[in-house]
Amino acid sequence: MADSGPNLFIDEDWKARAQREKEELARRLAAESSRSAAAPAGPSSAGDSAGHAGGGTGSAGAAASGAPASEEGQVDPYFEMLMGSLATQAMFALGMISQGSDRVVVNLDQARITIEMLLMLREKMKGNLTDDEAALLNDTVAELQQIFVARMQQLEAQAMRQAGIRPDQLKSGPAES
Repeated sequence: MADSGPNLFIDEDWKARAQREKEELARRLAAESSRSAAAPAGPSSAGDSAGHAGGGTGSAGAAASGAPASEEGQVDPYFEMLMGSLATQAMFALGMISQGSDRVVVNLDQARITIEMLLMLREKMKGNLTDDEAALLNDTVAELQQIFVARMQQLEAQAMRQAGIRPDQLKSGPAES
């Protein structure tokens, strides 16, 4: 076996490209603010086009340039990717995403830890998220918690059946004579 190691591609130009995008976004925001100062009659639609045409920087570019981040409440694409990544890990651990076999593999400890990480992020980022980002985080946590509880109940019911206890009889209450 050869000791060549992994092949890595390092994009050296990313800093210069990010700086150009940041400067372009700053120019657009300055132009927009001068237009809105000249015509204060209602919100302009230029804010939406500036956020999308900034070369993918989104609210991260606006925050880096000193401008307010996502006044329209846009979700930072990096934040959205982070939420998606953590949600995917939790869904994988909850057995909602196939691992390539016919068996469902559930790892409640891993799912619990991932959900707790999302809860910790929500607590630590309180006040630093746009309304849309907070909604995305809250919705993600709520959905994962619901799936977690459902999986926990399924596993408890399965364990009771294996022990010879019928879970449906436990839920019916006291036996009628």
